[in-house]
Amino acid sequence: MINSISLRFGLWFAGFGILASVVTAAVSYHESRGLLAESAERELATTTQILTREFSSSIDEITKDVLFLSSIPQTAGYFEADNKLVLSEQLKDIFKQKLSLNPSYFQVRFIGADNFGRELIRVDRLSDGLIAIPAASLEEKAHYPYVFRTLRLNAGESYLSDVDIHNEKGVELGQHQPTLKIASPVYVEGKARGLVVVNVGLESLFSQMQADLPEGVAIYLANQKGDYLVNPNPDKQFGFHFGHRYLMQRDFPQMEVLFNDLQPRTFVLDPSAVYKYERAVSFTPLFYGPKSSPKMAVLGLASPLPSLSHIMDSLAGSMIKVCLALSLVGLLTSLLFAKVLSQPIRNMMIAVNSFSKGKLPGAQLLPSERKDEIGLLANTFKAMSRQINKQIVELKDNEINLRHMASHDSLTGLPNRSLFLEQLRGSIHRAQTEQNSLAVVFIDLDNFKQVNDNLGHEAGDLLLKQVATVLRDSIRSGDSVARFAGDEFMLALESISEPEEANDVVNTVLRRLAQEVSLGLHIQPVYASVGISMYPADGNDPELLVRNADAAMYQAKSKGRNQFSYYALDVPSAIG
Repeated sequence: MINSISLRFGLWFAGFGILASVVTAAVSYHESRGLLAESAERELATTTQILTREFSSSIDEITKDVLFLSSIPQTAGYFEADNKLVLSEQLKDIFKQKLSLNPSYFQVRFIGADNFGRELIRVDRLSDGLIAIPAASLEEKAHYPYVFRTLRLNAGESYLSDVDIHNEKGVELGQHQPTLKIASPVYVEGKARGLVVVNVGLESLFSQMQADLPEGVAIYLANQKGDYLVNPNPDKQFGFHFGHRYLMQRDFPQMEVLFNDLQPRTFVLDPSAVYKYERAVSFTPLFYGPKSSPKMAVLGLASPLPSLSHIMDSLAGSMIKVCLALSLVGLLTSLLFAKVLSQPIRNMMIAVNSFSKGKLPGAQLLPSERKDEIGLLANTFKAMSRQINKQIVELKDNEINLRHMASHDSLTGLPNRSLFLEQLRGSIHRAQTEQNSLAVVFIDLDNFKQVNDNLGHEAGDLLLKQVATVLRDSIRSGDSVARFAGDEFMLALESISEPEEANDVVNTVLRRLAQEVSLGLHIQPVYASVGISMYPADGNDPELLVRNADAAMYQAKSKGRNQFSYYALDVPSAIG
């Protein structure tokens, strides 16, 4: 039996030091990991939502390309032209331009309704470049759904196929790759005489999206039944095509409920036999294509969970050394030295508990000025707490930046469609409360396509930035401005007591656009067609007011452009 009080206290002190070190490391690691995991989940969920919007936006842009190709004079005029060779060469050049501007397109075809759906023009992306297929190699395609279903559509409508493996002849770069076909009919005198179809390679499309993601983030895409369409493991893609079904909900059991309630899911996966580290995963349902018949898929991202294991390992080693030193000194110096050590250790425990609750430890609690083992422990803990707090602040900053990116246009810095609709909802509420009127203004640049075609997209981007600056400077305090899409902008003018107030703002905008926006001495002035809807006369819902303003804009455009028109009111629309 040990009778020496000093020795017994020294032994107790040594044991307590070891225990305190273990508790400190465990609490610090648990709290830090939890905070990082939560931040990583939020960041990944936001990234997934942004990627979902990018995919839907990409499909919309491709659909616009197809509608454009099916409505240009060369496609409709081909069927009645005396010299089809000239139009054929023009269409081949146009198709090649579309393919060169869009790396995800690997084929553009012009197919006639006659002769069993025989291809009239086909341009493929081959290993040696963009090639127009000779007439002798063109094929009959009437038996494919994308042909006979597209020919049943009305003019201006589009067909969107299911994602499938491309197995048609030709397109050597697209063979056995996931593809999406988007088509639109070509009408001549009220009859569908043919169609234009674009084959889109999903792997190329997602490769472009993944370029903006952090390194190590994996993309998953499944159809509405859960079959993989895109997977980091190529063997699992389109397994149902080859008699093997690889389901997303089988690899991620937590996903089973998503296919029923269609709600996004974000969670952390523990290490497994395949992955030796924890992963944060986020899945969200994705709806794309025509609103009349949208397609449904599930998009997911998986990212390695940020870890502080290297910091924890270093801290554990330092604590073990300090504990051994304290135990030895405690045994040799007995009670006197134990008393000297008891208070600093107590302060350290208070600091650890404070940090575990999310607060930085007070400087007076940590004996960092000491030059002994206690000081080493205090400085190590202080450095660790500052590092963890710095990383938490960085994660929060990243989250704020992602939220801003999700609600603002990256080119002009203006609010985007979703944020504008949210702001407009607030403006409607204020107008209702104050019993005021509200004007919603839809602005479409008249000559923007000419700038893009003649000077290129960089000049177009510069012009859009100038337009955004003019709009910011032209609106009144309390009004809102946003970029909707392409060359379309929106204004929300509050506290409008009579139409003349809206007229003044719109006239100012049109005049300044024509006078101040320019890309050079030889560029014609920038004009715009403007449509205006009024709350409450033209609706009390943001979406309805925007649609009515859009309709009024088209009315102004039909009258000759560079003017504005009201949705319901009959007021002068010439520039004053």
